[in-house]
Amino acid sequence: MTWVAVPVQPDVLARVLDRHDDYRVLRRIRTMDRSPPHGGRVEGMIGLALDLETTGLDHREHEIIELAMQRFRLDQHGRIIETGRPRTWFEQPSIPIPAHITEITGLADPDVAGRSIADGEAGAMMLSADFVVAHNARFDRAFAEKRLPMAAGRPWACSLNDVDWTGMGFENRTLSGLLGRMGWFFDAHRAQTDVTALLHLLDHPLDDGGTVAGRMVERARRSDWIVDAVDAPFSAKGVLKERGYRWIAERKLWSAAVADEAIADEIAWASLMLYGGRREPRTRRITWTERYSASD
Repeated sequence: MTWVAVPVQPDVLARVLDRHDDYRVLRRIRTMDRSPPHGGRVEGMIGLALDLETTGLDHREHEIIELAMQRFRLDQHGRIIETGRPRTWFEQPSIPIPAHITEITGLADPDVAGRSIADGEAGAMMLSADFVVAHNARFDRAFAEKRLPMAAGRPWACSLNDVDWTGMGFENRTLSGLLGRMGWFFDAHRAQTDVTALLHLLDHPLDDGGTVAGRMVERARRSDWIVDAVDAPFSAKGVLKERGYRWIAERKLWSAAVADEAIADEIAWASLMLYGGRREPRTRRITWTERYSASD
């Protein structure tokens, strides 16, 4: 008897393994390219997914070396129904790219030599969107608005912090960790690849029929209160950290974002525990046009 090898399609193998309790199959993320149904125009909120690579972590002294963006449209259920053309720019920094940054991103000085971000196009993309989203917007927004001041003050959402991942049973909140749980993998630490990954994360369906994007936007659009623990005693450092406050070095104070329904309790707690009832913390309301900015 002669045996003939019959090629098996990878998708078939993946489906077979997916049915087995001892295996979990991850699929590579591909560029998202969607058009409105039947070619017609569909109304919906326009978002701009953004990611960038930099020479370091501090927006005050480090610079962008790669910036990627892609527009998308959400329907009323939070599903991505249309995507724009991905755009990526490289930019030569004022100093050589540090070796450890090259190890992380793969970007070296020859890759960005003589290159620069198209300020007009990149800024116009940010201005034309109803909101900008990044995974860890506190990092990306500070760099983006410093480099493109014409687009400062846009509404921002954060797929890391504006979604209750812990409440949904996710232990690892990194982009790769979340998508791995959802059955996807990608080559991280390049801006355009991370934007593609972010779009797939936003488009992920939830048990209630919505999507990650819908839940994120719903949360991001709600206002918060910023509580500044001005002149808090040094001995309160530990309890402040446990309560979710973060140290703002340039302002020399501890600060936290608190939801509307919790602000009265937070003021009462801070007044008693930090100031012995002699004063209250400083508070101010904040919306998604200020949230995650360098000054929030």
